[in-house]
Amino acid sequence: MTRSGLGAVLRLQLRTGWVAVVAWVAGLLATYVGTVAAIGTTYGTPEQLATYGATVGSDPTMAAINGTPYGADTLGGVVANEFGFVAAIAVPLMGLLLVARSTRKAEELGLLELVRSRAVGARAPWTAALLVSGGGLVLVGAGAAVTLVVHDVPVPDAALYGASLTALGLVFAGVATLAGQLLRRSAGVVGAGVVVLGAAYVVRAVGDVKGNGWKWLSPLAWEQETRPFADSRAWPLLLALGVFVALAATGLVLVGRRDLGSAAVASRPGPARAGRFGGSQAGLALRLHGPVLLAWAVGAAALGAVFGAFTDDIDDVIAGNPDLQAVFSGGAGTDPTSWYVSFCLVLVLLMAMGAGAQVVGRVRTEETGGRLEPVLARSTSRTSWIATHATVALVGSAVVALGGGIGLAAAVAGTSGDVAGTIGASVAYLPAVLTLPALGVALVGLLPRCTVAMWAALAYVALVELLGEMLRLPDWALQVSPVHATGRLPTDEASGVAVVIVAVVVVALVVAGATGFRHRDVPR
Repeated sequence: MTRSGLGAVLRLQLRTGWVAVVAWVAGLLATYVGTVAAIGTTYGTPEQLATYGATVGSDPTMAAINGTPYGADTLGGVVANEFGFVAAIAVPLMGLLLVARSTRKAEELGLLELVRSRAVGARAPWTAALLVSGGGLVLVGAGAAVTLVVHDVPVPDAALYGASLTALGLVFAGVATLAGQLLRRSAGVVGAGVVVLGAAYVVRAVGDVKGNGWKWLSPLAWEQETRPFADSRAWPLLLALGVFVALAATGLVLVGRRDLGSAAVASRPGPARAGRFGGSQAGLALRLHGPVLLAWAVGAAALGAVFGAFTDDIDDVIAGNPDLQAVFSGGAGTDPTSWYVSFCLVLVLLMAMGAGAQVVGRVRTEETGGRLEPVLARSTSRTSWIATHATVALVGSAVVALGGGIGLAAAVAGTSGDVAGTIGASVAYLPAVLTLPALGVALVGLLPRCTVAMWAALAYVALVELLGEMLRLPDWALQVSPVHATGRLPTDEASGVAVVIVAVVVVALVVAGATGFRHRDVPR
């Protein structure tokens, strides 16, 4: 063992965290390979690629969704554009969550205290986390590059694209490293990273639409501006890597200057005694989950408002070029405004599901962190405890969905859109949104060690809604997504049968979770 203990910590993190790394790498690469194969079939001739490039690149407004489509008349450019939204969200989250999981979460649970009790330096766990997450990101970039080369994309272009994905993920691994020194809770670190990601996405989108230089403040623009399938340039990679090094180095310096379990931003001391409501189960649950849900609700409303503001521009562009609508809506012939509002609403729904999943994940952490046993040792029953937290998760998800829907409706109102239809669609989607936190509750009660599987379920829903049609998934695979089963609203009418079935499934999952939690060991 070295004096810093880096080698031992690195082996420990690989041994205990390899499943998460493999899941991220396999999930991203499987999605990417499927996207490349589907696009290679759909746009298999130079004429089809040229048509795609002409339609998608006809107006910068369309760049609000996936970014400026550089080289969209080549296979690599089409793939980069269609995969752009997934890459802009999933790759940064991979770097962020892998670092937070192995560092701040382990420190919060007291695991780092055991590790540091041996001959292990303060910076070793953080350095090891950066190496592990960086290795996973390199595998993602290399896998994407190899996939393109197999489909006859020139090696330099494929390699530059893969490197841009890796560099993007590294930036957010650096964000997690710095945020981990400023904030005590892993949830706060993840929340701060998500806020940075959301701001980066909005800045990039507005910059692409308006054509101004503000986009260069966004790490997402650095990945996009490498332009691997047009006029390739590698210098934006240096910008991304420079920011990563600065963030990581600052974080590693700070970790050596703070006490284990502390943070640069001191926690605010709470009141000496809780009030009547604060001392109740509902009050404690709201205090625990309220800030997270509020942040998600504000983010969803902001996203709906920002993207909804582009509705008029999207309408004009698609109305003037029918081929563009065929590219993005599968030739369904739907109204351009309704199609775009439907897409924005899907983004809001995914955020609402993510909010519910994060709340349920925190519920599980209360058990694994040893804070649940003292609560249940008093007069609190298991059923009332899990029911209270499940209610907060379900109601919180609904509030986030409705908040995003109202933000979108307010923006649509300024562009002569269907305000009532947008809000009505948000309400109709609520049973679908609640399925994810309900699934999480069922897992907590029945299979607590598999609670993380709810994030895989969210990833599947996102895959179906964003790439399902392009990947030509079978109908049964599409219908597994409760959002898809409900219908594409407000473009279509909601399926009443599907809404009822999904609502019944939600109730059944919550009841099963509460029953299982009542009869199993705690902790487990």
